[in-house]
Amino acid sequence: MQNQQKALFLDRDGIFIKMHYHRNVGVIDTPLVPSQVVFVPGIFDLLKHAKNMGYLLILISNQPGIGIRKINKKNFIAIKNKISQELKANSITLDGEYYCLHHPFALIKKYAVECTCRKPKTGLIDQAVKDLKIDISKSWMIGDGIYDIIGGHNAGLKTILIANITETEYLQVVESQLQDIKPTYLVKNLKQVKNLLY
Repeated sequence: MQNQQKALFLDRDGIFIKMHYHRNVGVIDTPLVPSQVVFVPGIFDLLKHAKNMGYLLILISNQPGIGIRKINKKNFIAIKNKISQELKANSITLDGEYYCLHHPFALIKKYAVECTCRKPKTGLIDQAVKDLKIDISKSWMIGDGIYDIIGGHNAGLKTILIANITETEYLQVVESQLQDIKPTYLVKNLKQVKNLLY
């Protein structure tokens, strides 16, 4: 029996929620506590639009923070719950959430593995396709990172890279890392994604 469902796979950090500036160490990175969670402008509108077009909504994210002792499990779950609550408050429900907690250099042994689920590998996407009977040919991966695009491409998805394409130097770095893989679309922000879906 042929898979019928089309899906929108979305990365978490930079797509659902903004990266956070951690003043104490002077770096921009993933939020570490719920109070740092701020949603990316346009995400609720995009998710509602995609849902109305018949897409399943799937969050798919590398989250090695617990394993490398950057975040504790309690805060990881609290951030996950805050995202779910905010989505629910905006009448949005995800059809799936898939996280890779592994990292080859994780300090916690059970997470220090060479897994098949950490993007750009396709394990998380493959699992979602199996679980939700997804038609890959009608589905998309949306991300702001190289691994999102490579992973989506390798899984057979159409891809959209959200990138600051006004920075020529940044674009050259992106192209160098992607090598022969090109995103289906390269856009500046989520608002431009709506018109690309079909």
